[in-house]
Amino acid sequence: MKNTWEHKKLGEVITLEYGKPLLPDQRKSDGKFPVYGANGIKDRTDEFFYDKPSIIIGRKGSAGEINLTNEKFWPLDVTYFVVFDQKKYDRKFLFYLLSNLQLQKLAKGVKPGINRNDVYSIETEFPSLPEQQRIVYILDQSFAAIDQAIENTSINQENSKEIYEAFI
Repeated sequence: MKNTWEHKKLGEVITLEYGKPLLPDQRKSDGKFPVYGANGIKDRTDEFFYDKPSIIIGRKGSAGEINLTNEKFWPLDVTYFVVFDQKKYDRKFLFYLLSNLQLQKLAKGVKPGINRNDVYSIETEFPSLPEQQRIVYILDQSFAAIDQAIENTSINQENSKEIYEAFI
C-alpha cells in the first residue's frame, strides 16, 4: 500500500502564508473570529483574514507550534497559515503530519523563528486522499480513546483520594 504513496517536498503540497498584525481597536473579547498567535488563540475579532479552515504554525517566538482551526480566522504576524489543495489533501492529515515533523527544531535565532523555505524542503510521503482520510479517522479514534483514558484516570484518582480520606 505504501508503495503507491507519492514522495514530495512539503513545498509541493503546502504554502505557508504570513499572518498580519491586528490593531488593538480591532480586537474584541467577544468577537466572531479567533485571532491566532504563535502558540494558539490570543484574542477575538469581528474581522477575518482568511476564510477557510486551516493550520496555524508559529513563525516567531513559539516557533513550530501548530494549531488547527475549523473556522474563519485572523493569523497574527508571528504566524504562518497553511494553504493547500483541498481536493488532494486532507487538512487534518496535514495537521497530524506537520505535528509529527517537530518543526520547533527548525527554529533559529535569538527570538526563535522558522524560515518557510526550511519547511518547504522537508521530504515525506503522501498517500491518496481516501487513504489520508482513513488515517485521520484512525488517529482521531485513537486520540479520543487516549483522552477518555486520561479522564477516567483522573476520576479514579479523585475516587481513590475520597476513599482514602474516608478510611482515615
